[in-house]
Amino acid sequence: MDPKISYFKTFVTTSKTKSFSKAAKKLGITQGTVSNHISALEKYFDTQLFIRTPEGVELTPEGQILYESAKMILELIESTKQRIKSLHEYPEGTVKIAASTTPGEHILPGIIMDYKREYKDVDFHIEITDSKRCFELLEKGSVDMAAVGYLYNKDYEHLIIGKDRLVLIVPPNHRLAKKGIATLSDIMKEDYIDREEGSGTREVIIKALNEKGYSMMDLNVVMRLGSNSSIITAVSEGNGVSIISEIPAKKAAEAGLIKIVPIEDLDLTRYLYLVKGKKLKNPSAVRSFWEFLEG
Repeated sequence: MDPKISYFKTFVTTSKTKSFSKAAKKLGITQGTVSNHISALEKYFDTQLFIRTPEGVELTPEGQILYESAKMILELIESTKQRIKSLHEYPEGTVKIAASTTPGEHILPGIIMDYKREYKDVDFHIEITDSKRCFELLEKGSVDMAAVGYLYNKDYEHLIIGKDRLVLIVPPNHRLAKKGIATLSDIMKEDYIDREEGSGTREVIIKALNEKGYSMMDLNVVMRLGSNSSIITAVSEGNGVSIISEIPAKKAAEAGLIKIVPIEDLDLTRYLYLVKGKKLKNPSAVRSFWEFLEG
């Protein structure tokens, strides 16, 4: 007879507690029932799953294999139950998102407004920080999602929510503004204003430089700032040049604060991502928002 779901629950709990009696107490069943469930699994898989020790029980190598699979089976069943349940529920509550500057300030607000036209009971709390910190908050379970310009960890499920290009910005009367185009060697002759470590923008620049055989050490970095707006101010005041997202750069250029100069020998195109955490505080609302974006 095929094993029941309850057998796998008993097996996983016994594996974690390393005790038949503790597993029975935690599951609210008798120790005899635990033994029967384990025996049924051993018979079905034709192998011994536990060995007895003075402290309780330990998994055999075969038991370890089943343990990993059983956890995935139970997680998949629970996920399926929640998805089916969500079809009959109207999502509500707060979705917490950590976002780097460009997607957080220029991409997410419009997406969220579109979503809330249909789902008015879901609110959003957005924390603006650098891309690396976004992934740290995801790992801790402090936020449900992250919106970033660089994937520090590709093990998370993610969606592309936009495309961006990094551009060189210079003061309005700068020699490169008059020249109308720049090369990498031109930039290396200038005082350069860098983003802070952990910034997705910075990681994209580092990667592009490395592909050309250079590094950040080849730039004459005079200061590091933590946002596009602070860099735009510093550049407009003549403190150096910088490379930032084209989205805020265009607005600043239209206001006459800076000039955008194309770089002829450096490709700085990137995607912007929404990343889903693994420790969700509001799975129903997160799933609803995720499926909205997929559609």
